[in-house]
Amino acid sequence: MEKTRAAQLPTGTPADLETALRTCLAPLGLCQTFDGAVEYVQRGTGPEVLAALDDVRSTTAGRMVSAGGNWSDERVTAVADLHPGWSSENADAARLVVYRDAPVDVLARFGHLLHAIAPSDRPDSTTWLATLTDNVLKATGPRSEASHQARTRWTPDLVSEVAGAGGAPGRTPAHATLTTLLHIDDDRYSTHRYALLATDAGDTFLARHADVLAEIATVAGPGPRRLLTLRCARDAEEHAGLLAALTVDEDRSVRAEALAALAWLDGARQVELLRPHLRTAAPDRLTGVLRRLSDIDGGPAAIGEALRAPEGHPLDAERAESLRRAAGRASLAQGPGAVVPLPPTAPPADADLLTELDTRPAAARLEGDYFWPGVEQRLARIPDVRVLRNALRQAGMTDADRRVMALLTTRSTGAFGRRIGAVLTLEDAVRWWPLFAERPDLVDEYLEGFDARRHPDDEAVDTTHMMLTILECFPEVPKTLAPRLTSIALGVSRHRLAARRVLGDDPGVRAAARAALDGAEGMTRRSAAEWLAGLGEPGVAAPEPGWEFGDGVLSPATRTLPAATLWWLDRFREQALERGVPVPDVDRWLGLARPMLRTAPDGSGPVVGRLGGPLMLPPDLPTPGDSHGPAGEEYEDHHQLILTLDFSAVPDGATDLPLPPDGTLLLFVNADLEPWPAGGAVYVPAGVPVEERESSPDYEIYEYDSPEDLDAELRSAGELRLAPGVSLPSTPPDDETLARHPHAETLRDVWSDQTDGGGDWQLGGHAANFDDYGDPVPASAYPEVGEQVTDPDDWVLLAQWVGFPMSILYWTITRQDLAARRFDRVTVQMHANP
Repeated sequence: MEKTRAAQLPTGTPADLETALRTCLAPLGLCQTFDGAVEYVQRGTGPEVLAALDDVRSTTAGRMVSAGGNWSDERVTAVADLHPGWSSENADAARLVVYRDAPVDVLARFGHLLHAIAPSDRPDSTTWLATLTDNVLKATGPRSEASHQARTRWTPDLVSEVAGAGGAPGRTPAHATLTTLLHIDDDRYSTHRYALLATDAGDTFLARHADVLAEIATVAGPGPRRLLTLRCARDAEEHAGLLAALTVDEDRSVRAEALAALAWLDGARQVELLRPHLRTAAPDRLTGVLRRLSDIDGGPAAIGEALRAPEGHPLDAERAESLRRAAGRASLAQGPGAVVPLPPTAPPADADLLTELDTRPAAARLEGDYFWPGVEQRLARIPDVRVLRNALRQAGMTDADRRVMALLTTRSTGAFGRRIGAVLTLEDAVRWWPLFAERPDLVDEYLEGFDARRHPDDEAVDTTHMMLTILECFPEVPKTLAPRLTSIALGVSRHRLAARRVLGDDPGVRAAARAALDGAEGMTRRSAAEWLAGLGEPGVAAPEPGWEFGDGVLSPATRTLPAATLWWLDRFREQALERGVPVPDVDRWLGLARPMLRTAPDGSGPVVGRLGGPLMLPPDLPTPGDSHGPAGEEYEDHHQLILTLDFSAVPDGATDLPLPPDGTLLLFVNADLEPWPAGGAVYVPAGVPVEERESSPDYEIYEYDSPEDLDAELRSAGELRLAPGVSLPSTPPDDETLARHPHAETLRDVWSDQTDGGGDWQLGGHAANFDDYGDPVPASAYPEVGEQVTDPDDWVLLAQWVGFPMSILYWTITRQDLAARRFDRVTVQMHANP
């Protein structure tokens, strides 16, 4: 903690209260209102002076008194001429003396005066008590012993006394105080008022006036309500009524914090507090309450009781449906086969972590919904997350199951990492499955795929995919979940494949698939055929690839992609529909999908090339580069080799480009941040002898000391492996595209969210967007001055490399030149924003 300075006021600081008041108000002498103001504040005489001060609002003198702080030498001198020795520093110190020593009646009148001369741009809702409180917070902000002494005095009890002495608007002084401290307006210091409640004295005040607090809190803004909820969690029982009311607040974050605070009360008390909401709260605010009741003893019974509406008082349809779903889900944890065999809880081997798990969870009581910041960094050392759950339970958290599971969708893998659940692997899932196996009801909840985003900018974790990954670790399928998993397996979504892996191949599974094949219609029948064919069922043929998107939606080249690749298009379609894009518009956009090859996030895939040197060229082929200098003095500026691609290793149909079946393609670029950098491509047909060629690129390379450093890094990476991928447009749409696809902006925004961390290299497909610079593919038709303009529709992306910070390199070519093997006509572009 930063140390405060010694208890010493500046030279010239007034030693008594009267002198301090005169020093604070001295600038009013410039407006001939000084004496009346001093008499009013100090003794309460002449209150009519406040009306006279209205004309002072817009003056420099008024601002010097109301704002304090430093002023120009000219203005300080003007005041010092009337009050010798006056300075801005002494005035600020004098204000601290007033706030430290003045009686409450003097403080109230000082507040009235400050409000009378406050700038006219203050919000109309600001009262004199708010003006005074804000001024106290500003004056006591600097770290010094004097400011600390003054700030320590200002508790909610003192504010309440001042409110009573000055007749602050409000039913009672406590009412006026809480209204002031919980109100946020356009003044930047108003956001700090809550700090006066965030103390031990504040806790005592809140507890003493819990009834008034409950009355005021529900009309405060969402920010103060959330902060207040966190504070009330320190004594949840004292504020139980208020916290219960806030569990169905209009603001989602307030609801979450209120439920987190109540989680430390015993289950029976929570049921008592939350039960009334089941019949009265708005149905769209009941989700958290229903989940909490599902987590605690007696909660499911309360939900069932609410469903049995008294005669003549039927539940509205939306409420009844929410209650039925919650009751049905809670029943999944009961009955034979609900819970599969579980291993013993495995504690971590780290002794320090065990100690932390024993001591740290108690602090979660005061941390609200976002408990134990940084706990996600410890998960890799916890072989079974039930250990963390047990520690939180031991500390008193009644919803520990749900809170630990929520780490998957609310915490990230690193400072700028993705959500844990978005990148969950089977290896990671091993630590999670025993916890989920204890709660089949929560497994079902996550299978529903609810959107776990807390903010529109946060990544939406695909919880269905995440949950199916965890279910693959289960030793057997819980019998109560089999119907839900079978429904997913017989569906058309991308999740059907994982659901089938979870269900395996037992007689019951085959029987369900056969029944759907024989009795279902349309897409369900196709899904059943695909499932049975995958199980090797005799006489059953799988439908054509891409069937799940409907006839004619995907291009022929895209339909043949592996199901694991088409997974991304299904995810895109789902999220686009959630964003309100009509089905026909989504399907038309899906028709633009193109196959490609790309680097996988784990580096898997067949080897298709080699990064960096050596440069291997036919003996009669010149080293690629540019000639510079006058005739007779020419010199060669070689292009740097980036990649040697082996076309024979590129699978047939991996892209929709007319690539050669064999031979090698060498890609070059001198990455110097120019939009059209020097570079290109060289094609060497199969069987043509080659030799190693010396090359000496000489240019100012971006982000590397020299071209040789880049080549060394590329060589160290060595092999390039590419896996199947699919792409959709992501660059800004032109007018023609918008005319055909009016939702193009939304659709490309949704596609930009479909990422797995791979894709540094790409072969074919659509060019990736970079800072909305535009699509480099059609831009290739408009080269630099002096070169021939071509048809933009003829151009395609040959390759793309995200190899430098904040930049993308693109190699483009026309389809005609590609078919004719005229790789000498490849163009290179660099979009960068270093």
